[in-house]
Amino acid sequence: MHALLHDLRFALRMLAKSPAYTFVAILTLALAIGANTAIFSAVHAVLLRPLPFPEPERMYVVTESQPDFPLLPPSYLNWVDYRDGNTSFEQLGVIGRSQATLSGKGGAEQLYVDLFSHEVLPTLEVEPMLGRNFVPEEDVPGGPQAVILSHDLWTRRYAADPAILGQTLTLDGTPRTVVGVMPRGFLFLFLANDLIVPIGSLADSKHFRDRNVRTGLAPVGRLKPGVTPEQALADLRTIGESIAARFPDNFSTCRPGLVSITESVAEEFRASLLLLMGAVICVLLIAAANIANLMLERAMTRQREMGIRAALGAGRWRLIRQLLVESTLLALAGGAFGLLLALWGVDLLSAAHPRSDGLMIFGPIAIDRSVLAFTVAVALGTGLLFGLVPAIYASRQDLAQALKDADQHATAGGRHLRARNFLVIAEVALALALLITTVLAVRGFVRLQALDTGFAPEGLLHVRIGAPETRFKTIAEARQFWAEIRDRVAALPGVTAVSATNGAPILGAGLDILSPEGEPVGMATSRIATSYTSDEHFIATLQVPLLAGRTFGPQDAAGTTPALILDKSLADHLFPDQDPIGRRVHDRASGLPGIEVIGVVGHVMHFTPEFPPMSPFQMYYASAQLPETEKGQLAGISLLVRSHGDPHAIVPQIRGVVAGLDPDLPLHDIKTVTEAYAASIAPRRFTISLLGSFAGLALLLAAVGLYAVMASTVAQRTHELGVRMALGAQPRAVVALVVRQGMSLVAVGVVIGLFGAVGLTRMLTEVLSEDIDPADPLSYIGVTVILVLVGLLATFIPARRATHIDPMVALRHE
Repeated sequence: MHALLHDLRFALRMLAKSPAYTFVAILTLALAIGANTAIFSAVHAVLLRPLPFPEPERMYVVTESQPDFPLLPPSYLNWVDYRDGNTSFEQLGVIGRSQATLSGKGGAEQLYVDLFSHEVLPTLEVEPMLGRNFVPEEDVPGGPQAVILSHDLWTRRYAADPAILGQTLTLDGTPRTVVGVMPRGFLFLFLANDLIVPIGSLADSKHFRDRNVRTGLAPVGRLKPGVTPEQALADLRTIGESIAARFPDNFSTCRPGLVSITESVAEEFRASLLLLMGAVICVLLIAAANIANLMLERAMTRQREMGIRAALGAGRWRLIRQLLVESTLLALAGGAFGLLLALWGVDLLSAAHPRSDGLMIFGPIAIDRSVLAFTVAVALGTGLLFGLVPAIYASRQDLAQALKDADQHATAGGRHLRARNFLVIAEVALALALLITTVLAVRGFVRLQALDTGFAPEGLLHVRIGAPETRFKTIAEARQFWAEIRDRVAALPGVTAVSATNGAPILGAGLDILSPEGEPVGMATSRIATSYTSDEHFIATLQVPLLAGRTFGPQDAAGTTPALILDKSLADHLFPDQDPIGRRVHDRASGLPGIEVIGVVGHVMHFTPEFPPMSPFQMYYASAQLPETEKGQLAGISLLVRSHGDPHAIVPQIRGVVAGLDPDLPLHDIKTVTEAYAASIAPRRFTISLLGSFAGLALLLAAVGLYAVMASTVAQRTHELGVRMALGAQPRAVVALVVRQGMSLVAVGVVIGLFGAVGLTRMLTEVLSEDIDPADPLSYIGVTVILVLVGLLATFIPARRATHIDPMVALRHE
């Protein structure tokens, strides 16, 4: 212990004697360690730390799959069969999501609603902060109408009144009694919502009674103690085989599956976090290589000191330990300042991430004990990493030679130069691989922004109007209401087109099934297509090209035979090399044995590139032809408004139009289509921005490292270069000599980095656009040229200084 304390005091004195070296080393390490700590804190919170629920490893989501669709939500009735027939789960609840209009005191407000069966909260082992969970009698059609408030809604609208329990609020025209208030910040699977409704109270609605309709439900259960996921899956598949036997047209190829809760909620963040973690590790390695080179040069200038200490009896391990203590002190100081940077970085990461609300389910991203331990481990490991090589080389110098030679006479032929050159090559290779990965990701993102959507999104405003189905007595009344709103909005100054629609590209729509005429309609055999139900102005408002036939018009009025418009992808699939106009298909929605195809339009981009499309096909129904049984499709209609100038400028006028017809109808989801698309790719934009920052830092560190090495080389070769110039060497020859030496290191690093980049980018294709080849030659060539130019500049400046050496001064110095 006494010897270690002596080494610490000596190391502090030596570092204090070189303040510039100490400052640069600590700053470099602080940046690298701070970035690693900040990103690891997110990785730890999302991918490593258990979810904030008791025993989350026993919690699973039940899914279904078809041959062409590996991950599908079960229908409500299928969940009922899984719940009632399994013996593997303590509880198997189901979660859905909806929207509803809250009216009454405080005005009308559109809210997001979680639909929970009464088993969900016991499965999560979460209790309301006030009140209670739903009871089974409330989770059935016709039972007592109950609701649980979120903490935010309770605070914002009801002033955190503890007497809220037992009070009645009106939701979509239905009075519901408040039975509970959830804890602050509670959410699960979905984004933070405003209130929770028992899903069973809605089970008599048409889309829940139809086994073929998948409404985005997520059955979630907790395994019984001792039951393995494999046993539970076998149990569910037995039930699935029973469903398939009873409904072969729909479920003969359907199979249930299990996904762990952790995987389910963390999957969307996994790829980007691992990518960023890999990037900051590259930055840390480059920083460590830089500091190792600095320490190596510093150690070589201390050969005489090391020789004297060895001559006085210090063993090799004693010399190595002294240098390792110095490197560890630097690393710990860098880690301490890096931790301060990470505290700021974590706050920035949490606040700036576009899906920061989705991250809330994992708990706060913070510097906890695990992250602090990671930082200490990284600092100590980095200290050993960049300190070991200089320590080994400095401790094995020839003692007699070290005592005889002066510090400054180290020549370019020293053995340590091989290690120094290796470190420079490693820096260049790591920087190149990271830069190429970043450029490919950026190019992919630029391509995303320039994708052909198949329609004209510019100047197109989306406004959802929260009118519940109960507001209209008949479907004719609903049609008249929406037609009047549409016509009044169309008359506003600057408006060029308006459509009232249930579903729109990028903004969302339902899925339905259909088959060629003569084939049965069922999930096992039919084609799944995105289904738009809208007025006759929808296709013209979107400016989707008409390729064949016609669009909807006045002839497609109420009471007429329903017709169908297909997109080109579906038309080519159903009727290859045939004219689809006038042909008939067998669909589910119309309830007819056959429905006529009247038109073919271009394919539009409905699913954004961030999410794999659930179907490559699209079809269009006329809302005027909907039967009375489909009145629910005319609830919560959206307006698509195309206008000149800023689309948001007409929102107050649209609000006035709606208020003039019904002041209790709230407007919400007000956004342009381009804003909706930008929001969908915002997480990728955020990831690429961070990746670009780390790649820029890596390039800077690599350039500084190369410059430092070449400057040191020139200083060590002062005598040699002076002799060359005294013998008549021209300045450009001296420059070429030094540049050639530096660029040879760059060349080797580039070759190694190119191979590393190929392997790295192939592993990261899920983060890149599918339209960008991971081996895109332009990206590789462009980045290589940039790195070579940076390397050329980093070697040219020291080389240019070499031409200013006075030969006589250099010879006298010798």
